[in-house]
Amino acid sequence: MNLLKPLEIKDSTEIKTTPEKIWDFFTNLEENYKTWHPQDHVIFKWTKGKPMESGAHWYGEEILNGELKKLKGKIGEVIPCRKIVFRYSFPISIASPGFEWHIESKGSYSVFTTIGYIRCFEFYRSIAKSHMDAGVEAGKKHIKEEGENLKRILENRNL
Repeated sequence: MNLLKPLEIKDSTEIKTTPEKIWDFFTNLEENYKTWHPQDHVIFKWTKGKPMESGAHWYGEEILNGELKKLKGKIGEVIPCRKIVFRYSFPISIASPGFEWHIESKGSYSVFTTIGYIRCFEFYRSIAKSHMDAGVEAGKKHIKEEGENLKRILENRNL
C-alpha cells in the first residue's frame, strides 16, 4: 500500500453555455457564491488582488459534511476561460494543496470540471478510516452538486 499516494476527487458537468459565461460567473463569485450552492456556501470574498487573477488571495466559508469550514488561499495558475487553480493556505495545505476548475468548449456546450486533491490520503485513512471516507464522500457530493447547480443557473440565464 502506498501511504503517500494522493487522492483526486473529480467531477465534470456539461453546460449549454459558453466558457466566457462560466468565467464571468466565477469572476463575480462574491455575488454568486451563495446562489451557486445555497445549502452549503456561506461567504466568499477576494481579500487581495483582482478576481480570477494569479496571485489573488481569497477567503471562503462553506458547510461540508455538516461542519463549517473556513478556507483561505491564493490563486495559482490562471488561463482565462479555461482553468483556475486554487491553493489552500497553511494548515489546510498539509492535507490538501487545493483544487482546480477547468472549462472546456465542446460545440454549443462547455464542460466544467472540478478536481480536488487530498495529499497522503492512504496515510490519513489508515489513522481515521471512517472520518476520511465520510469526508471524501461529502466532497464528491459537494462538487457534483456545484456542477449541477452551475448548469441550472447558467442554462436558465440563457433562456
